[in-house]
Amino acid sequence: MNKRLFSVVILSVVIVSLIAAYAYIWSGGKERGKDGTPPAATGNKESGVPVGTEVGQRAPDFTLTTTGGKEVSLSNFRGRPVVLNFWATWCPPCREEMPAIQSFYEKRGREIQVLAVNLTASEKSAAHVKDFLKAGGFTFPVLLDTRNTAAQEYLVRAIPTTFFIDREGIIRAKHTGPMTLEMLEKAVEKISNL
Repeated sequence: MNKRLFSVVILSVVIVSLIAAYAYIWSGGKERGKDGTPPAATGNKESGVPVGTEVGQRAPDFTLTTTGGKEVSLSNFRGRPVVLNFWATWCPPCREEMPAIQSFYEKRGREIQVLAVNLTASEKSAAHVKDFLKAGGFTFPVLLDTRNTAAQEYLVRAIPTTFFIDREGIIRAKHTGPMTLEMLEKAVEKISNL
């Protein structure tokens, strides 16, 4: 009887350890707070605004590489409103909204920063993404999320997902699904007038 109890205890410890290891790997190797949020959301506050992915929270910073090979951080654009869009070439709704993003970029790109984060870890290759952009005539800035770190940080579960961030780095609106030029213009009113 004691051997059976010992075996159950050992098996339970192994199962709990595997679950903890899986959670750690899924989080990208980042420690989590007691409530399961990333450390940036629990401990990194600027001006009393918590960092997070909800409207009213400070947008988490990240650094990714452009399709041209230049490293860019979201914090580089503090002082300027940002439209942050997560997308992939294999996603039909993403492909549907690309012309609207291009039109918006051509029309408002000098005053509003457009950053399109490609979920490159789910693509055939970075070269495939570049070919897609070239074939479509898309010239807005595209960042390559080769390890899904930004997508995980922003808790992106469906694409396209777009965040509208004001000059202070605060998320003022969020939209999941494809957007038209009119929808982009209306959403930008929330960040350009602040």
